[in-house]
Amino acid sequence: MSTDQNKAVVRRFMMEVLTGRSLDHADEMLAPNYKNHMTGADLAAFKGMLTGMSTALSGMKFEIEELVAEGDSVVARWTMEATHTGSLMEEPPSGKKISSRGLTYYRLVNGQIVEDDPLSSPDLLQALGIQMPA
Repeated sequence: MSTDQNKAVVRRFMMEVLTGRSLDHADEMLAPNYKNHMTGADLAAFKGMLTGMSTALSGMKFEIEELVAEGDSVVARWTMEATHTGSLMEEPPSGKKISSRGLTYYRLVNGQIVEDDPLSSPDLLQALGIQMPA
C-alpha cells in the first residue's frame, strides 16, 4: 500500500476505534497478530483495554496533529482529551477534564496495523495526581 493509504488507515483507526470506540472496526483495521508494545496487548487484550478506558475516560477524543509516513510505517502526533469518570491505574474518578499529547508509531502490512508503540507525555498522569517514579 502507498504511504497515503497507510496514513488513511491510521487516521481512520484513531477516529473510529480510539475516539469512536468501534470494536467492529478494530477487527477490520488491526491484524490478527496485532501487538501493542507499550502494554504487550494482543488484539483481544487491546479491545478489553479500550473498553476499560472508555469507562475511565469518558468522552475520550483524539485530535491528529500530524501524520508522517515512510514505507509501511506511520507516526501520528496527537492530542487526547477526556473526562476522568472511572478508576484508572488505581486512581479513583476525579471528574477532571484532562488533556495529553503523544506520538504513536504504527507498522502496517496489507492495510492492517500489525503493531503500534505509543509514547505519551506525563501530563495525563500529572493531571490525575499520579506521581512519576524518580
